[in-house]
Amino acid sequence: MKKNTNTYKGIYAMHKYWGKKPFDEISRYIEEYSRKGDVVLDCFCGSGVTLVEAIRLNRNCIGVDINPISIKLSQAVSSPIRLDSLENAFSYIKNKLEGIIHSLYTVNLDGVSTVTTHTIWKKDVPTEVWFSCGKKKEIRQAKQIDKEMALFPSIEPKWYPESVMIENSRINVDYRQKVADLFTPRAIVALSLILDEIKGIEDAALRNLLEITFSGALSQASKLVFVIRNRKKNGKVCDRAEVGSWVIGYWKPEEHFEINVWNCFENRYRRVAKGAVEINSLFEESLIQDAINPDIRIVNCSATDMPLDDDSVDYVFIDPPHTNRILYLEQSLMWNAWLGIDGLVDWEKEIVVSEAKQRDKRLADYNELLSRSFSEIKRVLKPDKYFSVAFNCLEDDAWQSLLSSFSDLGFEFVSISPLAYSATSVVQDNRKNALKTDFVLTFKNTKAIRQPRILVSQDDTALGKIIHQMTERGSAPAVYEVINEVFGECIPSGYVFPVSQIIKTYSTFNP
Repeated sequence: MKKNTNTYKGIYAMHKYWGKKPFDEISRYIEEYSRKGDVVLDCFCGSGVTLVEAIRLNRNCIGVDINPISIKLSQAVSSPIRLDSLENAFSYIKNKLEGIIHSLYTVNLDGVSTVTTHTIWKKDVPTEVWFSCGKKKEIRQAKQIDKEMALFPSIEPKWYPESVMIENSRINVDYRQKVADLFTPRAIVALSLILDEIKGIEDAALRNLLEITFSGALSQASKLVFVIRNRKKNGKVCDRAEVGSWVIGYWKPEEHFEINVWNCFENRYRRVAKGAVEINSLFEESLIQDAINPDIRIVNCSATDMPLDDDSVDYVFIDPPHTNRILYLEQSLMWNAWLGIDGLVDWEKEIVVSEAKQRDKRLADYNELLSRSFSEIKRVLKPDKYFSVAFNCLEDDAWQSLLSSFSDLGFEFVSISPLAYSATSVVQDNRKNALKTDFVLTFKNTKAIRQPRILVSQDDTALGKIIHQMTERGSAPAVYEVINEVFGECIPSGYVFPVSQIIKTYSTFNP
């Protein structure tokens, strides 16, 4: 399988979201299993990739997600916008706030006024400051005034979230930790000023896009930006610190950056503005002028209970949470809290496995809720139409429950194929609970009440033969490559080996 080398750009670079699938691959599935004018549903729509590709292919689309930030993202990337209105709104905020926010970072040293762009903190002490003096950019050692200005800003904040996060060591959230703890007091002031202006925008679509701009800037304005040191460039080690980025979880590195909030917001706006140009290219000029698209429906609810009519959808493509691999709601709390929509989260209905004790989200609950979502898909999908699901997991029970649900609901197996991530995916790994690639399984919605179940085989001899044939081809395959091939060969034949058995048998060939 070739690696997908497409990166997230344009529309898909507007805002971070985890586990984005390669848009061109999703487009291929939509094109293969639906026609122009059909209704395409993604009831785990995330950042809206499926919706954008459906629009691009002249399909109507419905997006459903339990995560409020997903709804805002999906609305933003699937709605035309007046570019002049967007630029005017940003310019108004810039003219009003840029100078005020920069004043929070302005230091007078030896009679010279400088604006801090980056501050490096180590063990809660600023150690290095990057600053601009006119057009000139320089670096100096931090002073006591740099700490005082960050911790005791001269301006009072507007509203900011006091939301308490869910304790979970897996994603580095401590007991009673607050969203505000991820930011310096100075950053909180600056962010609150920007958000207050955005909330005053009357046009809903425009306000939503600028809220997405704001939430997209949050991570770079936080304490989550780590310092990169000693990176090799052109064969030489660079001794200057470089700016990292928020990867996943809420790990606050011992040495981290504090970046000028206005610069974070303006840089994110430039990305969003570029994405908006591409969004508009999907629509007719009349729709852009009126800023409407009547063929898109986006709903904030659980996939287990969708307000959709029976037999109303022509094709479904979903990428549900893969057990505990990505804790979508927990890791979106920073965004949802700052936008004031964390109160809309229905934590109980999220289909996920979480190590957070207070959530009590176990594999049995995950399997049950995921099966209920498949039942809903069965109800809304027209007879003889197709349903594709991307899945990635090392849990035997999760795979067996998944496959059994399809059979029990009468879905007829059509195909299975691996799906490579984008080259820039931050969760492309083979850590515990994850394969190196996803599988996309496609089924046909038959009128049958049930289909024969895909059986679980314990035949060590047959499995050993398959793996032996792989090792004879040349270099020893990685374990994830073995799992990929075994699944791809066996599931179409009506049986599957447990993942744990594949790994155990593989180890006998690669001790």
